[in-house]
Order: sequence, then structure tokens, then C-alpha cells
Amino acid sequence: MQSTPGAEMAFKRALVVDDSKSARISLQRLLEDQGLEVCLADCGEAAIDLLQGELVDVIFMDHNMPGMDGLEALTTIKSDPRTATIPVMMYTTKEGEVYVSQARALGAVGVLQKQFAPHVLFDMLLQLGLVTDRRTTKDHLVAVDSPSVRERSRHSPDPDPDREYDQQALGTSVQTLVTRILEDQHLSLRADILHSHRDFARQVAAEIHERQHADNAAAEPTDSTTHSNQVDENPSRLTSNSILAICLTAAVIVLASLYWQTSQSQQALEQALSAAQGKLEMSERALELALLAENLPAQPSRSNDLVATLRWAANRNQRVLFDDNAFSDARAQQLTELLDQLEAINFTGEVVVESHLGAFCLVSNDAGGYELAPPDLPMLGCNLVGHPLDESSFTEERQSPGFTEFVNDTSTARRPGIELNLIAHDRLSSRLKVDYPQSAENAGAWNQAAAQNHRVELTLIPDSADGGEGGI
Repeated sequence: MQSTPGAEMAFKRALVVDDSKSARISLQRLLEDQGLEVCLADCGEAAIDLLQGELVDVIFMDHNMPGMDGLEALTTIKSDPRTATIPVMMYTTKEGEVYVSQARALGAVGVLQKQFAPHVLFDMLLQLGLVTDRRTTKDHLVAVDSPSVRERSRHSPDPDPDREYDQQALGTSVQTLVTRILEDQHLSLRADILHSHRDFARQVAAEIHERQHADNAAAEPTDSTTHSNQVDENPSRLTSNSILAICLTAAVIVLASLYWQTSQSQQALEQALSAAQGKLEMSERALELALLAENLPAQPSRSNDLVATLRWAANRNQRVLFDDNAFSDARAQQLTELLDQLEAINFTGEVVVESHLGAFCLVSNDAGGYELAPPDLPMLGCNLVGHPLDESSFTEERQSPGFTEFVNDTSTARRPGIELNLIAHDRLSSRLKVDYPQSAENAGAWNQAAAQNHRVELTLIPDSADGGEGGI
């Protein structure tokens, strides 16, 4: 029976959907340790069929699966009124803000990386109301009594279950491809070891049998040697036992050597995959630079240097405060001076000014908006990871009154042969200047990266007719 948020359930059930058997079993064990009953499905179609007959309290959905992938299955589940209210957590190796935004837009409550810290799963289940907080360790009691948690409780005395479902689950990731390759190699090497061990044991047994047969033939009793054989009986047994002990010791040495070779092969494979990924990234960057250089027309050296210098000076102050306008009064003054300088060197072309958004860790304030989270707040405490203008691409929403006056004044913003182009990127089209930390545990480290990505970039594109290099 499906649970209702805030109501006590007799049984809490989870559905794990993953085409990897090892991944399904691993997550099943973790969920069962938290007291949940677990159903398993190896593809999106199987999960849809299972939900037709019975409902669950939470779904963990892999992304890459044969046939119907995770996002298609998520769309199908949310389009059915009978299953639409079941919280779905994408359980995958996919990373990046674009994927997280896409999954949430389709109805997922968040994204749980397949390599996560031990406490992440418990905290996520606790937020969904599927487990009871029974932890009593000193560290947890301190965390519960921390100022950041008390502050959140003061602002949200009656939590909204839908908002709790909408929070993201963050963690670290390892590529599924590497894991499966290593698993397959381990199974293959283990089979080879067992096969070699059986062959070696058979050879040892055959040699011992032949040796004993030869000893028995040489020791046939005669009238003249009966007494001698009886005297040598014990030394013969000692010799056979010694041979057997030596052979068994050799078998142990062989097995130890094969195990060491297996470990070395796994390490070599991991290093090779890491090196190949690094070379691929370098090749892609070199290709981008080569294509850019191929499409750029030539420009006289002196003019190119002047334009490049002006662009460098204009981009020295790129950052924009979270609660400030990207197109501010100060930006209007800067553009006025830049246009004067470009007009003085007879520049003709396009001046492109782009506003990029940073994905900040934000909390709700008393005014009904958002503000930067305290630096020590855990990432799971963020009410929003993004920006209030994530879905907006209107430049007017990022302009101050002084900048609007500058744009409407044709004597300052309009120059002969120069076109001023303003672009306001939304969350999906904003380009990253720095990567967000994958292992960030608090809002301070995350918001440092977000502050660098929240910026204004300026590009000068000379007209090709003037021999200019477009895209400086």
C-alpha cells in the first residue's frame, strides 16, 4: 500500500530499477538495513508492469538501461495518476547540473549518485518520511543541535512534504562501465585460477601414483630381500609424504602468484582507463581550438592587439553578486567608456555582453524569497540549488534603472558601425567557468564555485570586411 506523507505506515516498500544485478543487490541490502521491503526490476518496462499490480513508497531509478531508459520510465510513472505521487530518486552515475535539472523537471525528487557517503541514503529516506531517526552517536546529536538546523526549524515549523521531496540528493560518482569491466575481468581470472589449480592437482596426483607404483614394483618381496624391504618400509613412506608436502606447497605458491597477478591487472586497467579519459579530453580541447582558428579571418597585428587589450580590460571585473543586477549602473558606465575607445580606433563589429547564472545553495527568507545559505549548512539543507532567474532569459529582469536609461539613449549605446548585443542566459545555457565540487559537504565550498560562475562576459567580434578576428 502506498504511503501518505506524514502518516505512519505498517510497511514501507522501495522499488529498485537497474539493469546491473550487482547494483540492484547492493542497494537492496542498504535499504533492507534501514527496515524497508525491496522490490527489484531489471528494466523500465518491468518496473511499469510491477507498478500496475502493486504500489511502493519510493522508487530508485537507474538512467542508462536497455529499451526504456530511466527518464522515459520516470515520465511514464508521473503521467499515470495512480503512480504520479510516488517519489522517484534517480540512482545513477550521471552528473552535472543540466542532468539534475532535467530529472527534476520530469518529476524526480533528486539524483543519488551510485557512490555515496553512508549517511546520504539515510538522510534522504528520513526526509521522505520512510525511516525514523534512531541515531544516537555523538556526531549526529551535535549535527541535530547545530545552529543551522535550529535556524531552518524556526523558519519552517511545519515542513511541506512536497518541498521535502523536491530536495536534491548529492554524492560522489564512479563510472558503471569501469565497475562492470573490473567485475568481468575478476570472474574470468578467478575461473582461470580454478582451472589451473585443478590441472596442477591432477598432475601432482598422477606423479605421486606413478612414483608409488614404481616403488612397489621395486620392492616385490624375495627370499633374499624380505628382511631388507621390511627395514626400508618407513623411509619409503617418508619419501612419498615429503613429495606430497612439496607439491602442495608449490600449489599454494602458484595460487598466491595468480592472485597477485589479478590485483596488478585490475590496477593496470584502472590506470589505463584514467589515462585514456585524460587524453580524450585533451584531444577534444585541441579540436575545438583548431576549428576556432580555422574559422577566424586574419587581422592586422596592431588592430588585433588593441581590440584584445580592450576586451581584457573590460573582462577584469566579471563577477556579479548573487542579489545584484548583472546589467547595473556600473556596467553601463563601463560600456560607455569601452564604446568610446572602440570608436576612437575605428572599430566596426559587434560587442556581445553575456550574463551567466551561478547555481547557489540558497535558503528561504522571511520575505518569501531566497538568500545565500550559511557557509556551514550541509548541502542537503539547501532549499534551492540554482538561482531565482534560472528559467528567465529576459535581459530586462537583470537591468538596473540606470542601465535601462543607458540602453535607451541612442547617443551613448548606438555608435556608427558598432552593434551592442545583450544576452541573458538561463540555467541550461549558462556556461561554467569552474566546475562545482562533487564532494562538497557544506554550502560554503559550493557557493565559492557558484560565485565564480555567476558573471558577465564581454566578447568583441570585428567585421570580417575590416580584416578583423571575430570572437576576440
